[in-house]
Amino acid sequence: MRMIDNVRTVLRENWKTYLITNLVVYSTLVMTMIAAVYVPGIRDAGLGATEAFLSSPGAAAVLEAYTRGSIVQAAALTFLGNLLFASLATTTLPSLCIPYVGVLTTLGRAVFIGLPTAPTTLSEVITFLVFAPVLVIEFQAYVLAMLGAIIHGRSTFDDRRQHGSSRAGGYLAGVRDTLRLYPAIIAVLLVVAFIEATTSWLAH
Repeated sequence: MRMIDNVRTVLRENWKTYLITNLVVYSTLVMTMIAAVYVPGIRDAGLGATEAFLSSPGAAAVLEAYTRGSIVQAAALTFLGNLLFASLATTTLPSLCIPYVGVLTTLGRAVFIGLPTAPTTLSEVITFLVFAPVLVIEFQAYVLAMLGAIIHGRSTFDDRRQHGSSRAGGYLAGVRDTLRLYPAIIAVLLVVAFIEATTSWLAH
């Protein structure tokens, strides 16, 4: 319960930023999909980048688990990949080194995923509509990670210093607020991983 209260407290104190972050991230995702449909060559570039990513050792291991039809392993690897890579390694940790950089990486992820995901045929539209709720839920985890990056940067440079705290104190306060969001990020990614693994198993 305390973890839930911590998440609620951070969201309540930063609700305007949270709403704006949602708007920016999902708008970027949608606009990227629209551009992929109407601008020649962009979607192909996105598909090529996705194929290159999926050929990497980590992604290949996840795909292999899905191919074997192992729900538990596929869900576990999907969860770990989304948590360790998409949330921690490319959003939170870089932002602790360079404040606010997680904003750029999250928007970049929206573009990276939006390009190959954009449907261009009727069958792709149907498939997209089926899986769209999962994509929306998954991106909520990335929105929360981006929110953490914004809170951390703001705490380091603005809010805490205005109240007499040192920059180091503001930095650490931002880290604490970011960590308070991670129970929600973990919960969202667990749900998404289970849904994706189960859906893939049923499809085969």
